[in-house]
Amino acid sequence: VSSQTLLILNPASGRGATGRMADALVARVEAICGPSVVATTGAPGDAARLARTAVEQGFARILVAGGDGTTGEVVTGLLSATRLEHPSLGLLPVGSGCDLARSLGLPRGLDAALEVIAAGHLRPLDAGRVELQDARGGRQVRYFANELSAGLSGDTVKRTRGLSQTLGPRIGFLLGAVSAVLTHQPFEASLEVDGERVYEGPISLLVVANGCYFGAGMRVAPEARVDDGLFEVVLARGLPRHEILRWLPAFYLGRHGRHPQVSFHAARSVALIPKAGDAAVEVDGEGGFALPLRITCLPGALRVHTPAATIPVRWGRPARIAPRIGAPLALRRELA
Repeated sequence: VSSQTLLILNPASGRGATGRMADALVARVEAICGPSVVATTGAPGDAARLARTAVEQGFARILVAGGDGTTGEVVTGLLSATRLEHPSLGLLPVGSGCDLARSLGLPRGLDAALEVIAAGHLRPLDAGRVELQDARGGRQVRYFANELSAGLSGDTVKRTRGLSQTLGPRIGFLLGAVSAVLTHQPFEASLEVDGERVYEGPISLLVVANGCYFGAGMRVAPEARVDDGLFEVVLARGLPRHEILRWLPAFYLGRHGRHPQVSFHAARSVALIPKAGDAAVEVDGEGGFALPLRITCLPGALRVHTPAATIPVRWGRPARIAPRIGAPLALRRELA
């Protein structure tokens, strides 16, 4: 079994397009990457269960045909398995968002993505372990590969699902974001980075990013790198609704660091402890979670197939860093 490839296919991804092209997709996978075992998801949690079983059965490679939510589930399955040796991870960007694939420099075409996997070049990929609250109020542990966020983005995810199915991921996320902004109320919380309290007060958005993008192409963490052992934490302090709407294009372009209420922090661990108000939390695009949360970076926890060429990770000039109340706040990318 150790030489086999498992293809985990989410037929609902890409607004159902993955399911409609499933037979052709499997044929292309086997033509380029060789014989594969195919497993189809049918409900939330299936991808995590399938990935965990694949680890225990000694599969050498898992291919994911789905979006960031499916990939996040697979990562949770891989890293929650008891066996230490994990399969390599290959992403087929056939889902709606595919933000992690953007950060990895993967091609959008199916055959091109399969050629990357067949070439066998592997790159270490950091992951995040998070303890948080689920929809029923219980505590659980999840893992993520791309990002976790709380506040405005978590509310956006709740509103976006139906819109994305009919209008596509980008327009759906944008309209969901605008809808969330129109009723937005900042929540009060304490933010700790590597055990140090860096902020306490009203928060509109908190993103803990491993990759650069979320929301189907929003460049929320322009300086994030997927393999440096650090998260980029993006903090937007409490902002009025009209200000968020005015700066929404800047978030898509990665220029929101110019806003005086936005700051960036490099972190190995993050804790967000609520003080007042509710904050919706999403993990790799999947909502239904809540505060408090504690996150730890797992450097090089995964091996992912990427192009052999160097992947660009920096964009334009350094962002302006907002001051912390009472003291200057530096962007701590270089840690001892």
